[in-house]
Amino acid sequence: MEKETFGILGFPWDGGASLGRPGARFAPQGIRDAYKWFENRIENNQVYDVDKRKLYTLRENSIIDYGDIDIVAYSTEKTFANAKNKVTEMLTNDVFPFVLGGDHSISYPIIEALHDNTEGKIGIIQFDAHLDLVDDSPVQGKYSQSSQMRRAIELERISPEHVVQIGVRSFNYPWYANYLNEAGVVQYTAREVHASDPKEIISEILNDKLKEVDHIYLTFDMDVLEPGFAPGTGANEPGGLTVVQAFSMLEELYDKVDVFDIAEVNPLYDVREITTSIAAKMMFECAVSRLSKK
Repeated sequence: MEKETFGILGFPWDGGASLGRPGARFAPQGIRDAYKWFENRIENNQVYDVDKRKLYTLRENSIIDYGDIDIVAYSTEKTFANAKNKVTEMLTNDVFPFVLGGDHSISYPIIEALHDNTEGKIGIIQFDAHLDLVDDSPVQGKYSQSSQMRRAIELERISPEHVVQIGVRSFNYPWYANYLNEAGVVQYTAREVHASDPKEIISEILNDKLKEVDHIYLTFDMDVLEPGFAPGTGANEPGGLTVVQAFSMLEELYDKVDVFDIAEVNPLYDVREITTSIAAKMMFECAVSRLSKK
C-alpha cells in the first residue's frame, strides 16, 4: 500500500449534482487553501501531533500537487475519461492519489482507474449519509452523484459484499428494501456507529468484511457528518457522525488504502470554512500517516 509520493489531485466537477446543491467545483481550491494552515506547522520535515503526543519526521519532497483534472463542461464522458487517465498515470508512477472533489459522481472514474490498473479483488469503504446506488433516472441519468457506487459494483472485480457503507441514515426510496437484501452491500448506519466503538468497526471491516480483497478504495462524502459540524455540503441529513468519530476511524485506514477521495465539500454553503477545514485536516493527517519515516 505504501507509495513514495503523496499526490494531490483536484477534481472540480459538480456536473453530477442533479438533486444536491451545485458548488462543489469550488472545493479543491478551497481545501488547498485551508491545507496551508496545517502545512505551516511542518519545520525541517517534522511536525508534532498534539493529540498523540508524537513527533513525526516526513520523507522529503514527498507531497506533490498534480493540479486539477481537465474539465470538459459540456461532457461528463470526456471529463471522466480525463480523470481516469490522470489517475492511471499517477498509479503507474507509484503515486498515491488523494483526490479532492467535486460532487460524489467523481468517484466512479477514479475507482475505474484503480480497477483497470491493478489485479485482484477491490473493496470500497464509503463514508456517506446516502447510499448512491441508484441505477438510472430521467432526472439524474446513470452517472450522477447518486449512482457512482452502482456503477462501481458493475466492474468485474468489485462485488457488492465488498462495498462497505458507513454513516448511512434517514429515509430513502422503497425499492432499496429489496435491493439491499439481495445485493449484499455491507452497511454500518450512523446510529450503529453512535452505539459502537468506531475503531472496532474499522477492525471488523478490515479483518472480516474486506479480508479477501487485494486493494481498498476509500471515499469520504462530507455529508456523512452531522450538519452542525459540516454545513457546507451538497445535502444535509440530520443525525450524522461527529468529527471525532470520523477521524478516529480514518486514522485506522490512511495507510491501508490505495486511493482516497473527498467529495461533496460545498464552499457556497459553508460557514467560515468549517467544512473545508475538516477536509483539509483529513488530507494532512493522511499525508503524515503515509509519509512519516518508520
